[in-house]
Order: sequence, then C-alpha cells, then structure tokens
Amino acid sequence: MSYSLVLFESSGRVVYKYNNKISPFNELVSNIVNETYTELDSRFFTFSGHHKKFYCYKKENIYGGLYFDVVTTIDNERIRRTLLSVLKTYEHLEEDDSKEISEKTKKMIDLQFEQLMKYNTDKEDTAKAGYSSEDAKKEQGSDAQKKSSVASTKSKTPKTGKKKMRRWNNGEIVDDNADASELDFSKDEELRANGGNRDIDFDQNAFERENDLVLVEELKNALDDEDEDSEDESNSNGGTFRRGFFNKVMSYFGGEVDLNTLSKQFHDQLITKNISAGTSKTILDRIQSQFGKKKTVSLEAFKSALQVELTKILSPNVSTDLLFEIKSKSEKGKPYVISVVGVNGVGKSTNLAKLAFWLLQNNLNVLICACDTFRSGAVEQLKIHVNNLSALNKSSASTSKINIFEKGYGGGNHVVATARSAIEHAENEGYNVVLIDTAGRTHSNAKLMAPLKKFGDAANPDKIIMVGEALVGSDSVEQAINFNNAFGTKRNLDFFIISKVDTVGDMVGTMINMVMATNVPILFIGTGQTYTDIKRLSVKTVVDMLLK
Repeated sequence: MSYSLVLFESSGRVVYKYNNKISPFNELVSNIVNETYTELDSRFFTFSGHHKKFYCYKKENIYGGLYFDVVTTIDNERIRRTLLSVLKTYEHLEEDDSKEISEKTKKMIDLQFEQLMKYNTDKEDTAKAGYSSEDAKKEQGSDAQKKSSVASTKSKTPKTGKKKMRRWNNGEIVDDNADASELDFSKDEELRANGGNRDIDFDQNAFERENDLVLVEELKNALDDEDEDSEDESNSNGGTFRRGFFNKVMSYFGGEVDLNTLSKQFHDQLITKNISAGTSKTILDRIQSQFGKKKTVSLEAFKSALQVELTKILSPNVSTDLLFEIKSKSEKGKPYVISVVGVNGVGKSTNLAKLAFWLLQNNLNVLICACDTFRSGAVEQLKIHVNNLSALNKSSASTSKINIFEKGYGGGNHVVATARSAIEHAENEGYNVVLIDTAGRTHSNAKLMAPLKKFGDAANPDKIIMVGEALVGSDSVEQAINFNNAFGTKRNLDFFIISKVDTVGDMVGTMINMVMATNVPILFIGTGQTYTDIKRLSVKTVVDMLLK
C-alpha cells in the first residue's frame, strides 16, 4: 500500500516528511490554493486524485497532509485525530522554531503515523481472514491466556540445585533441611535503615522499547495540551466551550441545549455518513429555520425534525410504479423504452441485467439494446448476461423471453441508428421493454457528455435512469447535476439506481447528495453481485442509518 505523510508551513517549507514522497503533495497544495477540496470540518478536508486519497488538517500556520491508496479501511475521524496529534506533537517539541526538526520529534511523529497505518493493515488482514475485529481480539486474548498459562506453569516449576524445599503443617515447619539464615533479616542494617523496604532486583531487558523511543510520558503530555484553536472557536460560538458539560447533562435528561451546538454536531455526523459539507449545511439550515428565533432546543425535537427532513428528501415525488406504466403502453402495442446512463465503472451493465431479471420475473418480454459501442468487449459482456438470464428464465415458471439487439461497434451516428432499429424490432417482435445500455462517460468532460442530448432526442426513451455509486461520496453531487442537465432543457433524468450499497455500511449519504442536487428519486439500490441483488429503496432504513 502506498502512503506518505508531510508537514509544511503556509510558506511552502516542508518541515517533516515520512516515506520521502513529496511530489504527490503538489496536487494537495494545488487543491488548497484553488479550494477544490471537500471540507469535513473547518480545519479538516479531503479530496481524491490519481488513485490516491488525500487528507489535510490545518493548525495555525502549519499543515499536516497524508495520502494513501483510495481503498482504505480507516475512517475519517481516526485520520483527523492522528493528524491533529502529529501537529500538536510538532508544536510541543519544536518551540525553539529551529529550521531542522529534531530526531526525537521525528521518532514520535513516525510512531503515531505508523500506528495509523498498522491499524489499517490489521483491519484489512482481519477482513481477508473472514472474521470480525471482535473475533480477532478474542483470539488474541486466548493466545495471551495460553502464553500466560505456560509462563505460570514454568514459574511454578521448582529449580533444582538452587533452593531446598521446606515442608509445612498447620503453620509449623515439620521438615527443614534448608539454610534458615535465608529467612533471617534481623541483622540486615540496610533494610532497617530503609524502613523495612528491601530493594527488588529486576531485569531491565524485561521492559520493551520501540525504536529506542522511551518518550511515552512526554508524548502523552504533548497530546494532552489544550487545543487553543478549538477553545477559541467554541468560545466565539456563543460560549459553547464553557457550556459543553452542561449541554451534555441537559441533553441526557431531556432538557434544552444550544441550537448551534446541536447543529454543528449533526453536521459533523452527516459528513461522516458521506453527505457532502454543502448538502449537510443546507439541510441543517432548514432545520434551524423551523425553530425560528429559539436559541435552545431539546435533542429529541432536533433529531425528530432532522428525521422528517431526511425522509422528505428521499421520498419520491413521482410514481415509481414502472410495471403499471409498462403494461399500459404494452396494451397499445408499443414497447416501453428505458435508457441507462452513468460514469465509467459504476456498474451500468450489471444493474441493467439486474433490472432485466426483475422484469422477466414479472412476465415481461425484454430486449436489451447494446449501444455501448465504444468500450471494447461491452457488446460481448451483454451477450453473456443475456445468455445467463435466458437460462435462469427457462428454469423458472416464467413465460417471458429475453434477447439482445446489437449492430457491432461504431460512432455517435451508429449509436442513434442502433437504438432506433432496436425499438422498431421490439415493436414488431412483441417485446414489452427495451433496455438501452450506453457508454460510460466522464461527467466533467463536456465533449463526452454532449452526445447524450442527441441520443435522447433520437431514442426518446420513456425513462432515463442514471446508475450512481454509493462509494463516490461528495463527487456524486457534480455527477448527478451534469447528467441531469446533459439531455437539454426539455428532458431530465427520471430515476437513480444506486449501486454497491452493500460495500459502504451505514455511510449511505451519497443517496442524499444525488437526490438533493437534482430532485430525482431513487428507484432501486444494488446490494450485491447476483441478478437478484436489486431492491426497492427503504427510506426509513436509510434515514435510520444516517442518524445512527
């Protein structure tokens, strides 16, 4: 796994580096200057680029930045705490403002960063082994007990030739062949002078040292120092720092607490759930406006208002009864056309196949149109899906059918002609639904997005569904907006399918990001790799995850 850490001043001077990789941080500096990052809180921000995930924390005039591979098991809060600890360690030990960082400071910072990377590696290894972290802890505890038992057994084994044993009965020695002088301390002048405390011999090697770093207490003192920046910020927010303990007690017993404090706490929580900072702020501004001029509110009232707001955002404002619309159009002898769009790699073809299986299970005839004529192997991939679905359909009681319509590979005009021919073929052959697979395209590339309008005008699908990825985070806002606007002023996206939801746990904020940005509802979510892993959105389940 590739990773590196760097500390640098606002002037650009690097004061510390780990792993000796400075060049990737040029991109970090560029994003800081241009403010093209995602703000996780007022001093902590992140962005992704070139298969790397960057994080940065600013404390006064010094920045702490790190990166590693995009795929990581470390949560944002652990990274934030590590960067803050590193910066506090540097400030505590480098107060003389020397140009060269001391070896002691380097060792202490190295230790903290290595612990973060070790935590990531341990979690990955545990996941690969197929058991939870709790299981791993139990196993470690079991091993420790075994070692302790062995050590205890060894320690109880008498050492021959060094000390003779005595036999005791009812507090009296019944057999004594040992030297009694070993038990007589009455003549020990040194012992009496020390008040009866006899020096205990111990082995210095029994104490572990890590990289000759015996600075644990000093490191603890550095990290325990009060964070003046945090205190100043809290005090400027209506004195919430001084009232922190009072607020917690009042919240616990159902009393009212500061509205701004509650809003900030839920803002941080929503961000950890993958909701973008801007979207989170918009939602919480709405909540605060509901309380009018009130400055305090109970936790229960605030949480209830937030729950209602999130539910309202995710609840569809249009009918999601596709089956009714499909059957209504089929009665007129016309196929129902659905076009699937999205960026590269989100799982368009896979989710199109899942959608096809769902339609087959509802006894509808499906024709899949291969209009991804740019990516090599795209048509062949769809053929495999169709063959698999056809075999599954024959083994079930369904009387429906599925086939593929393709005309090979070609350019933009070829795509339009293929779509038109597929719709005409479906009408003649009695297919109820035409599912059109399209090429993946980068949402920020205007040249690649432009052909979507021409395609939409020519195919005129009944529904345009965008496949979004639950993993993408705050970038989902720009993706959703750009695809929603790509079909011109007279046409927009109709639904989202959010893929890979099974990979993010309770970090389901991408759904809120995309719906808030476009007002387009979510039709299905993808929860796995099989054709049956497609489900209707449960709004209540998602809201509970966000507030958990």
